Order: sequence, then structure tokens, then C-alpha cells
Amino acid sequence: MKTFRILVVEDEPWIAMDLETIIIELVRATVVVERSIAATKEALDKALDFAFLDVEVTDGKTFEIAQILERKHVPFVFVSGAPQDQLPIELRSVPFIPKPFLAAQIESALQPVLN
Repeated sequence: MKTFRILVVEDEPWIAMDLETIIIELVRATVVVERSIAATKEALDKALDFAFLDVEVTDGKTFEIAQILERKHVPFVFVSGAPQDQLPIELRSVPFIPKPFLAAQIESALQPVLN
């Protein structure tokens, strides 16, 4: 059985822990949690199967990370309390889960990995 590598970019520790718990309950995964864009860039050097991105973290917005994930063909979703219309036009087609989120929304987002 494959172990998936899933990235969570979230600067609120309790939200990151909640996401990690939900993910691990749904799929066999190594969850990599990063709180900043700088740290996330290092995590992008390794293969990823999926990512959850908060829009705004401690050192800025995650739009550059999203663009890198798109270039690498890594599926991802935004999970954010920010309004979806704050996303740049080129990222508005990316799935978006508003905070507070439900476990069912995270499960639905993970369908590309689960199938």
C-alpha cells in the first residue's frame, strides 16, 4: 500500500494539527506541515502527491507556491478564511475550502489521491 506525501501550508498550529489528523484518518500519508513560504519552498524539492494551502501565512501569500505546484502537476486546494475572490485570476479555478472546514470537505478534496 502506497504512503502518500501530503503538504499542508498553514501557520495556525491547531488548524494544521486538525488537517493532519483528518488526512491521516483518510489515507496512509506522511504529512509535511510548513508555516511559511520560505520553509515550503524547501519542502517542494521532494515529491508530493497533494497539498493544502492557506492563502496567507506568516511571510506572505502562497500564490507562488500554488504556481510551483501547478508546474509540477501536484493537485492542491486552498483552505482559507480569506475570500476566494482575493485569489489572482489565474488561480481562481483551484478548488477552495473556506475556513472553518469540515472533515467531509477535506475528504472530498483528497479524491484525486484516494482514487
